[in-house]
Amino acid sequence: MLKVQEFRELTGLEYLMADIACKHDKAYEKEQWDKRLLHFSEINFKDPDTFKYASNPVGLRAAYVALKDAAQGKKSGYTISLDAASSGLQLLSLLVSCPQSWKLCGGDENILDSYMHIYMSLEMDTILDRKDVKQCIMTALYGSTAQPKTLFGENVDMFYDAMEHLAPGAWDLNLGIQELWDEIDGTTYDWYLPDNFYCCIETHDKELVNFKFLDEDYQVVQKVNERPRFHKGLGPNLIHSIDGMIVREMYRRCQYDPLMMTRVFECLSQGHKGTTGKSAKMVQTLWDYYLETGFLSVRILDYLYHDTMGLVDTDVIIALIQTMPMTPFQLVTVHDCFRCHPNYGNDLRRQYNTILADINDSNILSFICSQVAKQDVGAHKVGSIPRDVILNANYTLS
Repeated sequence: MLKVQEFRELTGLEYLMADIACKHDKAYEKEQWDKRLLHFSEINFKDPDTFKYASNPVGLRAAYVALKDAAQGKKSGYTISLDAASSGLQLLSLLVSCPQSWKLCGGDENILDSYMHIYMSLEMDTILDRKDVKQCIMTALYGSTAQPKTLFGENVDMFYDAMEHLAPGAWDLNLGIQELWDEIDGTTYDWYLPDNFYCCIETHDKELVNFKFLDEDYQVVQKVNERPRFHKGLGPNLIHSIDGMIVREMYRRCQYDPLMMTRVFECLSQGHKGTTGKSAKMVQTLWDYYLETGFLSVRILDYLYHDTMGLVDTDVIIALIQTMPMTPFQLVTVHDCFRCHPNYGNDLRRQYNTILADINDSNILSFICSQVAKQDVGAHKVGSIPRDVILNANYTLS
């Protein structure tokens, strides 16, 4: 049973302290906020070994300089770093609204490391490195069979049973996406995301070519323009495309142009209902995607003017704006790692949770799969994850 958590707000100084704790000891990236703050209070910054033997010595020094600047009231451009908790598992869970899977990746404050939680459930005698466990589970969720076989050996069936038990919706979706390849004709498949981002993947089969060099026989693998019998890239390509959309949406939400927002507010307050403006085509495209998927991209705000406002439901636009931060702030991302000024940590986490909640409430999975297969593909939800549970989750980014 999923419980609605109380969203844990931190001050900018607390985010900086928590960031220092994680850079001093990486293990605290998988601990709750209060434990990170407690570890910060126990660090002896006067001991030179504190920096020398830290998990991230350079990062710790930079964060400590920012802390001293903050103590002296100086402005700082330092950015904290918050990573998504198993982003692939998050998306697989939300696309089919599987509560059991969601608990592993942000939905339960007692499970802050999904990879080790799954591994520990196996109760193996062999001690495995977390890095290897993470790589194995992450790639297994994208269709890999080689990695689990290599890591777990004769216990691989036990691993698959654990995945089916602990993350049933996410695991079944992983298997279902692999089967989707049988519905795809040709060597190329493509699709649009709800923000009108276009994806196109070309696939090739491979063959062994024999040749001689200096009277020795050799073989080389060569790509041929034929449809491969099986394509393991389908799963990661589809899920990573949604990952990319999340990054774009985070930028649009966090770094929005205040002048753009002022223009949209004026159009809303003055009741403009135009439909024939220069940006009408894009507005209509994004709105049609919203009607089909239930996911409305913030990108639509860039194209709303007095002569296009009549193409949308203004109540929906107002509701969208109300979920965005009051003040825009700068953002830096590397895949599913997000960096911002410590003072905007709460806003960053809330925006990420809002996007995840929108994905959970959407029909994006069927929307994408139907385009790829060029036929209607039904994708039903296996359960229900209340929106408040996602919006108030404390460790989807941490």
